[in-house]
Amino acid sequence: MQVKLDDEQTGSLKKYIYSLLMNVINEVRRHAGIDKPFLKQKHMAVWLDVSVVTLIKWERNGLPTIHIEGVKLYSKDEVSKWVLSHQK
Repeated sequence: MQVKLDDEQTGSLKKYIYSLLMNVINEVRRHAGIDKPFLKQKHMAVWLDVSVVTLIKWERNGLPTIHIEGVKLYSKDEVSKWVLSHQK
């Protein structure tokens, strides 16, 4: 089956698809914490593409963390510096 759209319909369809894609991209960004300067443990592991177990091992080896009233956070800037300091 072939569907033919006029220019107005094509434009509307493109805008609709663009809107859907942007919503999905924004949700993924929010879920991954891409726009946040500080992340909790699970999201930091996702951001670094390592397991939480690996992240905990790195903490024992000096990976910087922030503790505020029982909440552990990771600074993306400081974690990046720490990771890069292990570059050979």
